[in-house]
Amino acid sequence: MTSKTINTVKSTEQSEEDIRLMAYYLWEEKGSIDGLDIEDWIEAESYLNN
Repeated sequence: MTSKTINTVKSTEQSEEDIRLMAYYLWEEKGSIDGLDIEDWIEAESYLNN
């Protein structure tokens, strides 16, 4: 693996961890309602990518 590949993989992993945490915080903020995980994930992605 090249250095660039390793950095890209780490960046992707960090991004997924950021989205995971943001989705969790959104889920808690909305009252911890089950069944909206996909919506929370998409909302987190949108928030973090803007």
